[in-house]
Amino acid sequence: MQVDNQPDLASEKTAFLSLAMMKGVGFQTLWQIAESKRSFQSVFNSHGEELSQLLKSKGARLPNSPKADWDGIRNALARSVDQLEATFEARQIQIVLRSDERYPRTLLHLDDPPHWLFVQGNAEVLSVPSIAIVGTRDPSSDGLWLAEYVGLTLSHWGHPTVSGLALGIDQSIHNASLTAKVPTIAVLGTGITADYPKNIGPIREKIVDAGGAVITEYLPGESYSAMNFVRRNRLQAALARALIPVEWKERSGTAHTVRYAAGLGRAIAGLRLPTWDRRPINLPAGRGPRQVFTVPGQDEDFRDFVERSVRDDQQYRQTSFL
Repeated sequence: MQVDNQPDLASEKTAFLSLAMMKGVGFQTLWQIAESKRSFQSVFNSHGEELSQLLKSKGARLPNSPKADWDGIRNALARSVDQLEATFEARQIQIVLRSDERYPRTLLHLDDPPHWLFVQGNAEVLSVPSIAIVGTRDPSSDGLWLAEYVGLTLSHWGHPTVSGLALGIDQSIHNASLTAKVPTIAVLGTGITADYPKNIGPIREKIVDAGGAVITEYLPGESYSAMNFVRRNRLQAALARALIPVEWKERSGTAHTVRYAAGLGRAIAGLRLPTWDRRPINLPAGRGPRQVFTVPGQDEDFRDFVERSVRDDQQYRQTSFL
């Protein structure tokens, strides 16, 4: 298939937002356009009914209106995009496309890397070797202790952290990262302007002000869904070089992240307490190193395992990026 000549990034992002603001055009339609190797600008510049038919062929649910006022529609979209871009500027939000130099290359290890990211804060931190630390929304007292233990170890490593901003373990890790003065990356399962979990704004501001980032591939204002969170988990696994699942169940979002990390060859450090003599921690087979550590007890081994995993970039050098 013929690939469009690459438009300039600013125009491409404006066209992307224009299409995203059209009623009946959603995430999947834009994904299909990107997969077809057409630029968003070339699609949006199509005339009237040609644009309508093209979008419908990619799954858009547009009304059948052969007499649609396309000039009026484009003018309204331009105003909506101007308002959205003003919101983005005020909240330090930017769009990072795959063709952007700031796009984190480790995401290209995925079979379906995002074609775009909405990034609030520091986009450069996404390319710094990091540690993903995730866990349940409803932690036990043991889980909270382990999260605090890992949090106190962050200053020893000094690497950015990745988590999901969810209640429970995730927010504990973000807050511990702020205390340890290491940047932290929150990966959302909603649109970048959605307030989820409710009243999450203050911690997001702290993350951004401390040199971290809040990111998502979902469209502005898009709400949560079970599938969105499953897809979100693949980004957490791909961004980081090592994963620490703090407390998790076999059927959970954290379990999805663990499986993605194993499939990508990321290092996985499981944790258990000395009192968990009969509680197994099962890590899935994968190409990367994996080990379960009892803490307190194997503290130095745990720290060294994670540090070596983050610093070992051989698999990243060998990857053939798309």
